[in-house]
Amino acid sequence: MIYLASEGLNLLNVNPGLIVWTLVTFLIVVFILSKFAWKPIIDALDARAEKVQNDLDKAEKLRKESEELLATYNAKIDQAKEEAVAIVNEAKSDATNLRNKMMSDTQTEIKAAKDQSVRDIELSKQKAVKELQEQVVELSVAIAGQIIEKQLKAQDHADYVKSEIAKLKNASL
Repeated sequence: MIYLASEGLNLLNVNPGLIVWTLVTFLIVVFILSKFAWKPIIDALDARAEKVQNDLDKAEKLRKESEELLATYNAKIDQAKEEAVAIVNEAKSDATNLRNKMMSDTQTEIKAAKDQSVRDIELSKQKAVKELQEQVVELSVAIAGQIIEKQLKAQDHADYVKSEIAKLKNASL
């Protein structure tokens, strides 16, 4: 700059010829840039803007899909919980029904066994009474035969009947 100032060239002085050539050079550079460089630069910027917009749209779409999947997942979890509760409740109900059925069956079996025991006791009692009656008849016949064979006195007869009754008591026990 010092050299330019010593030659008499001052940068602050306006030179109309220099302005014209600077303007012409500027316009030529702008024309060349517009013809060859701006279109590829603008296309590259447009392509990049479009790619960024597509990426944003894709990200939004993926976010919505993930939200839908999350909602579906949560719904399935809720449904699984409800099914689990239903299965547990059904199992409890089945267990209660089975317990009640088993209790009923057991009570029925106990009643049947009791009824069978009562019938067996009744049959045994009837058999014992029948045997006792047969023994009484046999003894009565034997006593009558012995009385007829012997002519006993009334006291002998009473003693004999008492001894036979005592034999019957001992035999039935």
